[in-house]
Amino acid sequence: MSFIQEIKEKTQALSECEFNYTTTSDFSASSSLDNDCNAIVMDATVVYFEIKNIDVLLKTGKRLAARVYKIYYNTLKRICQETGGELSCHSPHSFLMIYPKKEHDTTYVVDIAMKTADLISVGMRETLEKLTHISFSIGIDSGNILGTRTIDDNDNHISWFGNTIEKATAISHQCQRPFFVGLSGTVFHHLDDSIKKTTKHILGIKKEVELWNRVSYQFENIKKHLYQTNFHRSFEEVGA
Repeated sequence: MSFIQEIKEKTQALSECEFNYTTTSDFSASSSLDNDCNAIVMDATVVYFEIKNIDVLLKTGKRLAARVYKIYYNTLKRICQETGGELSCHSPHSFLMIYPKKEHDTTYVVDIAMKTADLISVGMRETLEKLTHISFSIGIDSGNILGTRTIDDNDNHISWFGNTIEKATAISHQCQRPFFVGLSGTVFHHLDDSIKKTTKHILGIKKEVELWNRVSYQFENIKKHLYQTNFHRSFEEVGA
């Protein structure tokens, strides 16, 4: 059989087969997936991490772009391992940090995202700025996502799909230094007050201050609101 015929037959099979899925909060369930019509579905909070200056890095050189990508990849991978998330390489300039909602509420995930932004922009600044200007953003939304195997490998690589991912991506596009982190309205309205507000002394008076600024943006040709912050939280804080 020629490879053209193989492609046609596989296309025919994928276009006609029933797409089966399993609803789960356990990433290990993906180990049973193959390249046929099957998937896992998960209710999750998605953290979309975007390297915003990849085009500038590439103008300097492909090796520099790859070096910076690997630094971000290893940083996010280690954070996910420590905090119960799953990292997916979404594109040559972005990653998904995925947290099942059954295991982790939105306040927990937003806290991790804010601490991630602090670690990279402050804790890793001296090393990173020897290579490039630090330029990244984080968009967060929560909802139903679907994961399916699209690559034959030993790492069980899963590609993820869903409107939640697209919205997190759109939110990230609206964020830039120093407002590294942005949230959808859905996520913001489910946050605990402990991560929505803080107290500051203004002219000697203790006042409660909002941490998030509301910003308008367009998603699917509809005006929506996202919430941005430049407030820092650190993994090195007591109890972090």
